[in-house]
Amino acid sequence: MAHELAEAGEFEFLALSLHAYLSGTGFSFAGLTGKEATRCITGAMVSWVGASGWRCRTEAQMRYIDPPQLKNGGCVAYWSPSWSAYLDLRVIRKGGPPIAVEIDRADESTAVDKLRDEALRGRPALWIRWHGALRAELPAGVARLHLPTRSSRSPLRYSLAPVTGTEAFTLGPAVTCEARADARRRDQQRIADEKRAARLPGPGLTRCF
Repeated sequence: MAHELAEAGEFEFLALSLHAYLSGTGFSFAGLTGKEATRCITGAMVSWVGASGWRCRTEAQMRYIDPPQLKNGGCVAYWSPSWSAYLDLRVIRKGGPPIAVEIDRADESTAVDKLRDEALRGRPALWIRWHGALRAELPAGVARLHLPTRSSRSPLRYSLAPVTGTEAFTLGPAVTCEARADARRRDQQRIADEKRAARLPGPGLTRCF
């Protein structure tokens, strides 16, 4: 129980640290396209990582805990989801496990699944959600920072006022020991399945009649 509380305190501390950094630096932007806004937020995240004495990798490879399924899409066989996925940022720290970070404009993405699995592995998970409505519940071990941007049309542009207030972030529940143990078992099974799949002919074009 003490271990669970320590982990819960850690991802809450990280969310507060990031929020304080963005607030202290007066982070904001105006008149940006969606891609420009994402790059701007990513740059602010990288600056926070550097100011904290850490380093990070962008587009860091990860694996889902549960293995994908081989599906048939007409004349093409494929794995769904793919064996590999990528985090927007993986923060590397000397004194603790890496931090998984996803940055999204909307909830309709794979970010929640990736962050959920990273949290189950004992890695703090941060979800930076800007613009749009928010998911009602968060997976265990995930902290979400909401950046409430405004948008204009013709052309579509996004703006963010300086970050203030503690209401901007929310926390999922702590990961339980039982959930962690179950995830470890499933992760080991996925590793075994991936090794077996690597010895099979790869999916691809199949004969259509």
